[in-house]
Amino acid sequence: MTVSRRIRIRLEQIRQARIIHGGLAGLVMATLAVRLSRLPIPSRRVRGRLFRDQYVRRYPPGLDESESERPLEDYSSFNALFTRGVRPDRRPIAGGSAEILSPCDGTVQDVGRIERGTLMTVKGIEYSVGSLLADDPSPFEGSPFAIVFLSPIDCHRVFSPADGRFERVVHVPGSRLLVHPPLQRPEYPVYTLNERMILRLSTSAGPCAVVMVAGWGVGNITLPGAPRFRPGSKRVESLAWESPPTVARGDWLATFELGSTVVLIAPPGPDAVPLVHPNEKVRYGESLFRLADSDAR
Repeated sequence: MTVSRRIRIRLEQIRQARIIHGGLAGLVMATLAVRLSRLPIPSRRVRGRLFRDQYVRRYPPGLDESESERPLEDYSSFNALFTRGVRPDRRPIAGGSAEILSPCDGTVQDVGRIERGTLMTVKGIEYSVGSLLADDPSPFEGSPFAIVFLSPIDCHRVFSPADGRFERVVHVPGSRLLVHPPLQRPEYPVYTLNERMILRLSTSAGPCAVVMVAGWGVGNITLPGAPRFRPGSKRVESLAWESPPTVARGDWLATFELGSTVVLIAPPGPDAVPLVHPNEKVRYGESLFRLADSDAR
């Protein structure tokens, strides 16, 4: 990428951030809030009031406290609250090994199928699967895909969409363009320009990929199963296991901090049936696709 291209992307990133935060002053305050989000808040009473007031004011109707695995006052910082877990009884895992599940909470932005190595969104933005995955795209020709946008009130943990093995993870450094759907532009293909973590799984139905795309303000994508994997910002880095760990559908794989989108690429299958539509709200553990031609039936 040329220097001039990098500068244009950086300026676009700032322009988008100013728009979503209502101007330069709002952007400065939001940037400061991100930097302070990990600082502990010593008082439980203050934490509860801050968490409830801020979320209701900024993201009505606020957090669903009945889903949180702990009382809001138990979370020591905004970052701890943001990366909270959800009570398992509030996220039943769908049955049926031929169904591919949503790896996260969020709103479906796109559903489609990879054709000629290309993923096309409803906004008319084309993505080369090879560029998205930083790898050979051929195993995913004909694969169904879904793009899920996570809002600040969603659980920001990411889970396995199927039973299988966690083969490897690839980290690709990049920009921090906003992933918010209204701000996406064809000249700035956010899913391949932004920093992302690519989780590669093998399942009985075939290969599967979960691409975690970092948005503005994201400072970390962590793996509970590999806490020492802390890649830098200069080059592509990967981690592969000699004996890939077994994962079950609904197992916790990774965590976002702040803005984010997940691109799920399901195992290839000509008869895969999408079970969701764009603009539909989904929760992790719910079915996104039924692989009617899968050997896993």
